[in-house]
Amino acid sequence: MRQTNIFKSRLFLFVIGIVLVPLPPSIFAEDTSLRALSLHDAIVSALSKRPELQAAAQVEGSALQLRRQAGFLPNPRLFYQSENLRPGVDFTQGVDTFAYATEVLEVSGKRGARIATANSFVNRSQLMLEQQKRSIELHVAQTYWDALRLQYLRTLAEQNVGYYREILDYHEKRFNEGKIAAVDLLRVRLEEARAEASADSSRLSEAQGKQKLAREMGLAAPESWRLSEPFDVLNLPKEAPSTDTPQGERIEIRQARQAIDTARANLMTQKAQGRPDVDALLGYKHTAGFNTMIAGFQLNLPIFDRNQGAVAAARFDIEANRSTLAAVQQQSASDLALARMSYDTWKRQITDRYRPLLDQAVDIANISRAAYREGGTDLLRLLDAEKLRVDTQGVWVEALGNYHQSVVSLEYAEGLEP
Repeated sequence: MRQTNIFKSRLFLFVIGIVLVPLPPSIFAEDTSLRALSLHDAIVSALSKRPELQAAAQVEGSALQLRRQAGFLPNPRLFYQSENLRPGVDFTQGVDTFAYATEVLEVSGKRGARIATANSFVNRSQLMLEQQKRSIELHVAQTYWDALRLQYLRTLAEQNVGYYREILDYHEKRFNEGKIAAVDLLRVRLEEARAEASADSSRLSEAQGKQKLAREMGLAAPESWRLSEPFDVLNLPKEAPSTDTPQGERIEIRQARQAIDTARANLMTQKAQGRPDVDALLGYKHTAGFNTMIAGFQLNLPIFDRNQGAVAAARFDIEANRSTLAAVQQQSASDLALARMSYDTWKRQITDRYRPLLDQAVDIANISRAAYREGGTDLLRLLDAEKLRVDTQGVWVEALGNYHQSVVSLEYAEGLEP
């Protein structure tokens, strides 16, 4: 009988030792069987596969060809005509023959304006391509960190399931031995069922997050990824090249400046449209048996229409684009201030608030386990301490996710790539 009691006592301590071990140093164990996917790999994949970038590159190629076309000179025109044709006439003596060519001399400045406009379209298409690239990089980075947050929440949920299963096994043995009441076993089963349901929801959310990431990467479906960026490390944002107006490097501001250049090129074009070009002609004339040369020119007289309305409209467009640039600069400065505020807030909350709370919650959970092992507390206290630990870890992960999102937003507001 005494040996049986010793055996039961040792079995009890062994089971307690398994169930009530302290939390591991790192709660985010990595599954190395899956393919590691870094943020850089995700962005590279998106930039090589997204059809929007390919479309923007085609637009740039089209603009380059239009600029090439804008530099060509107008084609000359060839005229041939015969006059005084009638029956019985001697063609060489009685018919006047003209053969001459004309060429438009663009003295109005249309060619230079056309080239300037084409150059502005090329610059605009290049900025559109870069803007598309920055936008894709931003969305991939935001989606990546969100999917990584969901991955860690799923990891936490599965760790909790394993823990509650061990507690349930232990209490089922205690119940079979007649040492605890049925209501206590039911209470543990309920907590284990909640942990299972939470894990299922976390897996679904993680799958949805990785599906969104695959879509941002230009893939139809996600692969078996393990997002490998260090989630629980507070990476600092990159340094902006200019400390005075870092948002000046933002693509939106450069596009607004380019719009002003395009409007100026259009003004140059409209002014040139109001000035006449010269049509020069040179050729051959045969009349009354004599061979002679002809030469001359013609041009429109800009008396009534000098394209005044279109020129005035182009000036309004320049002013409108200047106002747009001012609005974009104001918006960018506001975005940068908000991004810095968000970054400082989440960094402070993690280091000063959530990190100490997490450490305290883990300590309380470990103390509760030790006290429960020694019979110094009851089951409700133990479960309550574990629920507090789970909630605190979940809040901490959410705060980390917000921190990483704030870093991405701050870098974008400063015109930096993620």
